Amino acid sequence: MSLAAFPELKTERLILRELAHADAPAVAAMHRDHEAMRHWGGTLLDTEVAAHDFIARCRTGWQWSPPVMRWAVARPGDDTLLGTCGLFNWDPRWHRCTLGYELARGAWQQGYMREALAAVLAWAFRTQAIHRIEALIHPDNAASLRLAQYLGFRIEGRLREAAFWDNRFHDMALLGLLASELRVFPN
Repeated sequence: MSLAAFPELKTERLILRELAHADAPAVAAMHRDHEAMRHWGGTLLDTEVAAHDFIARCRTGWQWSPPVMRWAVARPGDDTLLGTCGLFNWDPRWHRCTLGYELARGAWQQGYMREALAAVLAWAFRTQAIHRIEALIHPDNAASLRLAQYLGFRIEGRLREAAFWDNRFHDMALLGLLASELRVFPN
């Protein structure tokens, strides 16, 4: 995969753009909501220093081979950061990658992440020779599981103690979406 520039995506209500260092306060604020981020799966980015470090990696990651793509999910009018979403763990030989996302509590239950992920998934399948996209979701994260299934992901199994954060192991649900299932997304 080779990109000349970070791909900006637009939907009816959103702009998906490259993360900027100006987003660091919003990223840190989102991650300081520890209850909302309990299924994040890693060290929280709850300080501006941690958020800036994450953003710096994201701003170069799309140029790596294989890439790490992370979009800022924002409203176009005021550029308010609602969350982020991205693709990582690319395996170009096997034509697959992994999806990840998080959304600030104030943007929950408004369809923003559904809209953002539909655009990202369509972009990946249509432009990046991706055949399969996976998602690992904590089994207790009912809202995330519902969202992934709405988008067409199928639960394929449970990976026992596959993740480690907060000083303990966690089971993860493995979900998969194939390029041939793209028809389920709105255009």
